[in-house]
Order: sequence, then structure tokens, then C-alpha cells
Amino acid sequence: MTESFDAVVVGAGPAGSAAATVLAGSGRAVLLLEKDVFPRHKVCGEFLSPDALPSLDRLGARAEIESATAERMTRGALHLPGGRAVRFELPRPALGISRLRLDDLLAKRASGAGADVRFGARVVGAWPHDSGFRVRFVFRQEEESEVHTRAVIGAWGRWDALDRAFERRFLSRRSRFFGWSRDYAPEAAFLQGEVRLYVFGGGYCGLSRVEGGAINLAGIVSENVRARAGRGWEALLTRARRGNRALDADLSKLSPGPIGFLGTGPVFFTAKPPTEDGILMAGDAAGVLDPFSGEGQAAALASGILAAETAERHLSGELSREECARAYSAAWRRRFAKRFAWSAAFRRLILNRVIGSVAGRLAGPRLVRFAITATRR
Repeated sequence: MTESFDAVVVGAGPAGSAAATVLAGSGRAVLLLEKDVFPRHKVCGEFLSPDALPSLDRLGARAEIESATAERMTRGALHLPGGRAVRFELPRPALGISRLRLDDLLAKRASGAGADVRFGARVVGAWPHDSGFRVRFVFRQEEESEVHTRAVIGAWGRWDALDRAFERRFLSRRSRFFGWSRDYAPEAAFLQGEVRLYVFGGGYCGLSRVEGGAINLAGIVSENVRARAGRGWEALLTRARRGNRALDADLSKLSPGPIGFLGTGPVFFTAKPPTEDGILMAGDAAGVLDPFSGEGQAAALASGILAAETAERHLSGELSREECARAYSAAWRRRFAKRFAWSAAFRRLILNRVIGSVAGRLAGPRLVRFAITATRR
């Protein structure tokens, strides 16, 4: 017998778990499908900005998330390739928490709210059917299963085979990046209360502490630079260290941790259509903000909640399926479009060695403060 749900959410990262929590909390029958098995490590800056706190309050998860890590960041430094450091204060303290811990806690929150959470479930298709949708997935490498649902929220992250299945327009963009991360062993005082960003030719990376004092290095690099760096992430990091003396000096103080290098790609830093065939896109599936903004996870949580609240209007009969998609697209653009525009502008600035160096020398902290404000609007 084919299962039926009020809503299916694809992806149990911050956006997907937030959406599932809100819908399940409203009494809806929700199926949350995640291709990985939690807890799991993930390439990410692992920086939770204070703008995420209202979303965590909405999910009833703030106290649990805040108690999961003692790391608080109140200041930062942007190290330009020429050696200049632009230091700045954060508007409010940010949390340093790994995706291993954060995503697991949020998915458990969704399950506790009543969502049916299934890990190891890879969605292979979703399409409109009658007044709802059909969703097909492979669960734990067994035969395909199919469910019927009235609403679908796509929160599968930066890139998935589903993007190709939907022939999403952003895939044709020539400007592609790749992301990587590397963990380092806890160090008593280094980086306490601070996030550091380093720009090098073709990319940038950042260092910050997460729970237990462990140190996370995460960065992005253009496809062309990655190809020229040589094979493997170690070769890329060597190139980055040569391109930024501050990065080389800071990493020389650290010892590698047990996880090692993680990589991901391709990453398209762009806003994407907020809906596809009536499916509401949330988190990175709706657009990837540049990591230097520090707003990626906060935006993911907010967009997941927005998608759930809009879907609830459809499930309650207020909006038709078509009206739901239009309402969400309009609301998403009002909330996030300016952030993506400013994010793209600052990416072009800091990755241009000459212009970025001049801007950093002339504007310094004022430019950084403006960037923080602009990518939060």
C-alpha cells in the first residue's frame, strides 16, 4: 500500500529539519527523507550567527543548541593576501558548533515534534500528481518506494542529482567553486572568541573553534585554481598557505585532527528559483550564500521555517498548490534576494587581489561592518 503524508521534506539539514519541525508541530503528517545517516561530518564554516537565534526560538531548540557548545565568537579578522589584517567586532556573539552536532540535534527536534525521519533515503524523483505530488526514493539501498503527499519542500543542499532531474538553470553557470574543510586538534587559547578569514588567489578560508575547543578550517576555491593546485586537498592548502602568510603562520601552530580533509562540489554561489514544479525550495537548494557572510546557516533555518509556514497555508486550504508556490517565491525574494546580491558583490571584491587590497587599506573595518550588515538584510 502506498503511504500518504501531508508533507514530504527532502533533506534533514538545518532548513529541512526546521521545516519538518514546524509542520509536524502544527499536527501535520510529515515525512523527512535524508540520504545520509546522522550524525555525520559535513563541509561547512560551522559558524552560527546570532541571526539564527529567532529561528531556534521558533523551533524550541535554542537552549539545547546553546548548551551544546561553550564557544562564543565576538570578534574577527580578515587577512588579505598582502599581509594587512582588517579587524572587526561582531554585532552580537556567534556560536561555534559543528554540523555533526547541530544537524543531529535539529533532526532529533523534528523527530520529537512528530516527523517520520528516515535516514539513508535517497530521493530519485518528485513530480506533481493530481492535487498533490508523488515522491519516489530508495531507502537503505533497497527497492524504490513511492509516497503521495500534498506538499513537498526541497532542502537537499548545495547540489543533488535532483537538480539535474529538474534541469535547474543554475547548473549552466560557468562560475563554479569547490568547498573543503579540515579539522585541527583543540588548542587552549588560540582563536578563543575569534573567527579569522584569509583571502588567497582564487579563494578564501576561515578558522574558528567549535565545541570542545576543536578548530575547523573551511574554505572555497574556484574550479580553475583547484585544477592548477595539483591533486588532492593537501596540495590546494599548500597553495593557499603560500598565498597568505597569516594563514601559513596560524596553521603552523596547529596539529591535524582525526577527521582529515572533506571536500564538496560543485558549489554555485547564486540565488536559485525558490520553486520548481510547485516544490518549495529551502536552504542551499534555494541559493547558496558566500560563507564569508557567516549567514548561511541562519538563512537556511529561516527559509525552512518560511517554506513550512507557506506550505501550512496550502494544507489548511487557504492557498491552492499554484498559489502556494507563487506566495513562497514572492516571500523568499523579499526576504533573501538582497542578501544574495550583496554577497555576490563582496565576493567579486575580495577575490580581486588588487581591488580587494585597495578597498581593505582604504575602508578597512568600515567595509567589513558594511558587508556584515548588507548580507543580513
